[in-house]
Amino acid sequence: MTLAPNATGDIPPLPVDRLLRRVLAAGLVAIALVLLLQPLFVGLLVATRSASDLPAIRGHIVQAFADGYLANDEQPTRFMHGGGHQFTECAGLLVAIDPESDPLIAALRPVMHSPYVGPCGEVESLAKGVATDKRTDYARYWHGYRVYLWPMLSVFSLETVRMINLVLLYAATAFYFIGMRRAIGATPALAFFIVQMSLTDIWRMWNITTHTLSTILILAGAGLFAFLYPRTRNLTLAIVMAAAFGAVFNFVDFLINPPLMPMLLAFIVIATELKSPMPIARQTVIPALLMAGFVALAWFGGYGVTWATEWLLAVWMSPDGQQAGLSIIKQIALRLYGVEADSVVPMYPLIPTLTMILQSFISVGSVVVAALAAAMFVFLRAHWQAFDWRRFLLLSWPTLIAMAWFEILNNHTQTHSHFTYRSESAAIAMVFAAALLATNAQATIKSLFGDLWRVIRQRPAQAPAA
Repeated sequence: MTLAPNATGDIPPLPVDRLLRRVLAAGLVAIALVLLLQPLFVGLLVATRSASDLPAIRGHIVQAFADGYLANDEQPTRFMHGGGHQFTECAGLLVAIDPESDPLIAALRPVMHSPYVGPCGEVESLAKGVATDKRTDYARYWHGYRVYLWPMLSVFSLETVRMINLVLLYAATAFYFIGMRRAIGATPALAFFIVQMSLTDIWRMWNITTHTLSTILILAGAGLFAFLYPRTRNLTLAIVMAAAFGAVFNFVDFLINPPLMPMLLAFIVIATELKSPMPIARQTVIPALLMAGFVALAWFGGYGVTWATEWLLAVWMSPDGQQAGLSIIKQIALRLYGVEADSVVPMYPLIPTLTMILQSFISVGSVVVAALAAAMFVFLRAHWQAFDWRRFLLLSWPTLIAMAWFEILNNHTQTHSHFTYRSESAAIAMVFAAALLATNAQATIKSLFGDLWRVIRQRPAQAPAA
C-alpha cells in the first residue's frame, strides 16, 4: 500500500503509529520469505554440485596456472589478471573442487583438502590430484558462489569465466548508476558515482570471482531498489526486498563488503523521503529516519538469519558437532576483537574507521576526487545561503552503518583493509551526494568544474544573459 499525494503534490509521511504497524506486518512477511529461501539455497548447492564436472573444473584450474592466470605466489604473470585479493580467489576455487562424493555433504560441510596456508599453491596441487591428509573445515560460510563457479568452470576456462565476470560486473554497474540517477537526480548521482568508482577497485575486480559476485549483487540490487522505491514509496516492499537481498548476499558472500548494501538502501530511502526542496518539516524527519533504519535493519536481519542457518547446518552435518560449533564461535570472536599472531592490528576505537578512510585515498583516483571536492567547495561557498545543514546531516546518516560495522568487526576490518575499505569509499561518495542534495541550487558536473576553473584563473563568472 502506498500513500496518496496531498494537495501540493507531495506524498505525506506516515504517522509513526501507522508506520510501526506497517513495519511489523512487513517484518513478518520478510521473515517468512527469508526462511523459505534457506531450503532453496541448500537445493541450489546440491543440484549444481550434482551436475558439475569436477574433472573438467580441475583441468581448467591446472590450465589457468600453466597459462599465467593463477600463480602459487599470488602474482599471476598475465598483467590484467593480477592484483586484487588472489588469496580469496584461490580459496574459493579450493572449496569448489572439494572431491567429496556426496553432494549434500559437499554443499553443507565444505572442507579444504589443504592446511589453508597458501591456497593458490594448495589449489594447484589438489587440482593436479596430489593427495594430502591435511583438512581445513570451512563450513562457517555457505560458499554460494559455487553455484556460479561449478557450472561455469565445468564448461569454460578460467579466462573465459573472468571475461563473463567483467561483462556482468560492468552491466550491474551501469544499471546501478541509472537507478541512482533516477532516485536522487543526475548531478548528485554522477558525483556519487565518480567518487565511488575513483576510490575503489570495482571497475577492475572482475579477476576475483568471489568479490565480483557479491559486488554484482550489491550494485544490481541497489539499482533495482533505486528504480522501485522512489516510484512506489512502499515500505512493505522495501523491507521485504531488503531482507531478501541480505539473505542472498550472505549466501554468495565471503565476508567481503557486508555494510555497503544496507547503507545504500538506507540512503535511497532517506533521500526519497526528504526529496522536497522545501524546508524539512519536523513531522517528516522521524518517519523518514525510521523508514531508512528499518530497511537497513531488515537487510541485516536477512543476512543474520541466513548465516545462523548455515552455522546450525554445519554443526548438524559435522561428525563432531561440538567441535564444529566451537570452531565457528572462535572465528566470530577472532573477527570481532581477536588477535592473530601473524597479523597484529591495534584494537582501539575509531582506528578501524580511520584506517578505512586512509585506505580509500591510496589510489590514483584520489586526484579526481580532490578536484571534485575543490569544485564543490567553490559551489557551496557561492551558494552557502541555500545550503541546509540539517538536510545534509540527515542524508549522511547512513554512513554510520559502515562505521558501526568497521568498529564491531575490528579485527576483520583492519586485517583485510585492502578490500573492506570499499564500503567507506561509498560512504565518502554519499557525503558528496548529500551535500549537493542539501543545496537548493542547480548545478551540473560541467558547471561545477567550470566554476572551479574560473576561480583558478581568477576570472569572475559572467552574468547570465537577460
